[in-house]
Amino acid sequence: MCIGETWFGSDARSSFAALRRLGHSVHVLDENNYVPTHWQTKLSKGLRRIFKPLFVNELKLEALNVVTQFKPHCLFVFKGNWVHPSLIEYCHRQTIPTVNYYPDVSFLSHGSYLPRALPLYDHVFTTKSYGVDDMNQQLGITRASFLPPGFDPELHRPVDISDEERHTYQCDVAFIGTWSPKKESLLSSLREKLPNINLKIWGCQWHKAQSPALKTCIVGHGVIGDEYTKAICGASICLGLLSEEGRGSSSGDLITARTFQIPACATLMLHERNPEVLRYFAEGIDAAFFGTPKELVEKVQYYLENDNERERIATNGRDRSVRDDYAIDGRMKVVLRWLDHHTEGSNGN
Repeated sequence: MCIGETWFGSDARSSFAALRRLGHSVHVLDENNYVPTHWQTKLSKGLRRIFKPLFVNELKLEALNVVTQFKPHCLFVFKGNWVHPSLIEYCHRQTIPTVNYYPDVSFLSHGSYLPRALPLYDHVFTTKSYGVDDMNQQLGITRASFLPPGFDPELHRPVDISDEERHTYQCDVAFIGTWSPKKESLLSSLREKLPNINLKIWGCQWHKAQSPALKTCIVGHGVIGDEYTKAICGASICLGLLSEEGRGSSSGDLITARTFQIPACATLMLHERNPEVLRYFAEGIDAAFFGTPKELVEKVQYYLENDNERERIATNGRDRSVRDDYAIDGRMKVVLRWLDHHTEGSNGN
């Protein structure tokens, strides 16, 4: 049984679909059917805050019904902001293994249920290498391991952009992601140094940006599903900019889902350089990297002027992603191996 979002393009849905492709029967509860996370007005947000315990309880009750009827071999939760700790405890009483696949920087910034529930899972897989120590220090969790995110083979692949779509998606450089001060600073510096490039910025919260240089570059909304793939494929260069530290986290991002999704689309990824990302992609061979705002400008200018090299690296990035099994299916194989080992150990006891 899986709990998480199911909109096309969500990492949760991709994980659930991978489990099906790997031969498992999967029953999914979409948490958004119980907790209205997309309400935007002040009134609706206020109502959600007031009624949140009721919404969470509805999700819990439905999950308990499914556990009773479906009798799953495992409860697999993606993130689980709204999963009540008592559901995990109930699964333990039914000897059902519980797994959480956690994708965010912080374990403390997403409500009160998560910090209480995470220590109860039989195992937590975190997509942040530093997350293992963070969970141990903040929540006392010892049953955890690092598992990188992956690309969705159904979605993240090279696609042709129609003539009509080129007006929307074609550009020299694209960034797809949520606003942060650091990202605004990097993109503003790039735009100021290269004012003639066609830069497109997709994502949430970019209304917070103050830089005049970015005013004409901000599209004003995010892209999901097939439109996300088109936005990557429509760009000559797609940037891998990383988030800052979150509440209680010991580091900012080192890799993200985009780290694997961009190369899978056969677009040149220009990513912030760090030792972790270089384990997955060779510099100048599978992807390009930068370490300073100045180097970002230099690399953008260089690769826009060298089409053949840009396309060669983009093709290599796609090939590397497929060859080394960076798809979400490969990540779910790790989860299933853990489940097999855990089940064997339980039977042995």
